[in-house]
Amino acid sequence: MRRLWLLALVLLAACNGPPPPIMGRTAPPVALSPPDSVGIYVLPVENAPPPAAAALAAAMATALQQADVPASANASNRGSYHLQPIATVTPGADGRTAIKIVWELRDAAGKAIGSMPSRITADASAWQRGDDKLAATLAAPAAPAIAKLVESDVPVPQGQLAPVVALRAVTGAPGDGDRSLTRAMGVALERANLILAAAPGDKEDFIVTGAVEVAAADGQQQQVRVTWVLSRPDGSEVGRVKQENAVPAGSLDGAWGEIAYAVTNAAAPGVRRLIEEVGLTAAGHS
Repeated sequence: MRRLWLLALVLLAACNGPPPPIMGRTAPPVALSPPDSVGIYVLPVENAPPPAAAALAAAMATALQQADVPASANASNRGSYHLQPIATVTPGADGRTAIKIVWELRDAAGKAIGSMPSRITADASAWQRGDDKLAATLAAPAAPAIAKLVESDVPVPQGQLAPVVALRAVTGAPGDGDRSLTRAMGVALERANLILAAAPGDKEDFIVTGAVEVAAADGQQQQVRVTWVLSRPDGSEVGRVKQENAVPAGSLDGAWGEIAYAVTNAAAPGVRRLIEEVGLTAAGHS
């Protein structure tokens, strides 16, 4: 799905004072994909039957997404972390088998970041057929620890600007897009070294609002546009990050999953650049 969602990213520069809605220069379009510093590619499990190897990789990708880490068992980019699961299986009595999975995390250059084991004793036939519940049980306890490994290894963005940003709920998306995009954008903004307002009414320097527009299907395609508006608390607009492309009709009507992370990981750095251009002084700080 990530490969189907290659949107043009347009960054409209910050403008001092109360600007018209869309003033500023336009940056060259870039492909929409997770930044090189984030994202985990989960490889098939070594020493496992093919069905179990695939089921475990998919289960871990899902568990990492639920831990707010972009992850996929199907696609990666040149900067993705690689998570290699290695299985050790010891047959037991009564058709049971002891299964140990060591999840080894490496960065894009192959440097070892850390590892985390998970263990279970289960029915041997469930292991052989790649039972989804068994895979989820093995992945769930390891995912939070792997997420922490990634968080500690992500480089801090350049610049010392750390404003407080209020994120409004995304609107207009089909399927679970509103909820998924809002949650994923919160994670992406924090990764961009921005501080999220903890609750409505907290002091904020900027507000980020996201809206999705989906055109009617034109044959087998439909046009989708995501617009992120950065504004000041007084309502004056700073700039916008726009993402747009045609996707297969109906492909976003259900769960967005990793697509939400791909979209927001590409947009958040643009939001930060807008803030860096306008600065905190323009937001009322000295």
